[in-house]
Amino acid sequence: MLEDIFLIRHGQPLSNTGLNYRTLPGPGLTERGKEEARQAAAFIADKGVQHLFASPFDRTAQTAEQIVATLDIDLPITFTRLIQEHAPGESNEHVQARIREFLAGIEDSPLQRIALVSHGSPIRTMLLELSPQPIKLNLYIYPGNNPAPTAGIWHARRSERGWHCDLAFKPT
Repeated sequence: MLEDIFLIRHGQPLSNTGLNYRTLPGPGLTERGKEEARQAAAFIADKGVQHLFASPFDRTAQTAEQIVATLDIDLPITFTRLIQEHAPGESNEHVQARIREFLAGIEDSPLQRIALVSHGSPIRTMLLELSPQPIKLNLYIYPGNNPAPTAGIWHARRSERGWHCDLAFKPT
């Protein structure tokens, strides 16, 4: 049974690339973003993560690749559009449906501890879906109205009363 989910926001993206931020492939990471991903890897290194899921955008894929390279272990990565960036014109209800589909899929897996690399909007939606108690996300506002800083990590852990979510890591 799934016990822990580490929700990792991608590292700092490149700006002014001419690429649309909210459509594939989107921009990649800055050098600082790569360093943030390495710091995120150091945080989850001893957490027993069995599988890494990532949005297919360049910034999330590069964050996931930096994490796996830093951990230097055989950690499988699955890229999925279910946790990708909130697309232009996509309704909040559609993002919520994608997140529910993703959560249903991992709930039925034999995995106990997973990590995922995604974006602010899907992470916010996932936190609201997981938590049985309302999370005061207005206390966690980072640039771009995100619920975590770049490469920040929310830890969701299952208890007898449902999921408990905490912002567990912020890179320096």
